[in-house]
Amino acid sequence: MKLYKTIIIDDEPLAIDVIAHHLKRFSNFEVIHTFTDSVEAFNFLKEAPKIDLVFTDIAMPEISGIELVKLSKANTKFIITTSFSEYAVESFDLEVVDYLLKPISFERFAKAISRFEGLQNHEYQAPQSPSFFIKEGDEFVKILVKDIDYIEGLKDYAKIVVGKNHCLALKTLKSIEETLSPYQFIRIHKSYIVPLTKISQYNGSCVLINNTEIPVGSSYREALKTYLNKNKL
Repeated sequence: MKLYKTIIIDDEPLAIDVIAHHLKRFSNFEVIHTFTDSVEAFNFLKEAPKIDLVFTDIAMPEISGIELVKLSKANTKFIITTSFSEYAVESFDLEVVDYLLKPISFERFAKAISRFEGLQNHEYQAPQSPSFFIKEGDEFVKILVKDIDYIEGLKDYAKIVVGKNHCLALKTLKSIEETLSPYQFIRIHKSYIVPLTKISQYNGSCVLINNTEIPVGSSYREALKTYLNKNKL
């Protein structure tokens, strides 16, 4: 069994403790060092022998998590851990392994570890047609991720729109966002998550998906514009 060398970077010690606690349940991962100072972490990564996996927060003084990814050795993999969803597009453009929103549940953490191990074994491929089931009354309805047009938050429920149909899931928008973020879904408003690949138009205040206008919140516009700029001719 291969042993993977890992470091954890976060300016909040309690956040480091959560990740370290989760990692203890995986015997093939060894935490070499933890850092609350991103500059110290950067200097360590420059000089240290190969580090297989880095968990890093984004919003840190001096050097952000995004900058760390850009500046580090190509063979070091990163998992982003953050309280902010708006950096997801930029992070995945940098080919990070995963993007975990705090607070990080063990179930979600385990999925990120599985994704990393798959990459190391050269077996990982993003699912072509991932799906999940929604319980409606006594029935379970299968939803293909590729068919979703958008998701609207309705208090404790989420309205999942597929073409002219929709279903309601007893899930928070935050939990659905965590599940779908690897498939290029992002939050564009406090009440909406959309698949980036289905956006046909953006005018500064809303996006168009299958002739439906969906508002874009002011705090989410920069992340959306980053994606659009990187995919323009």
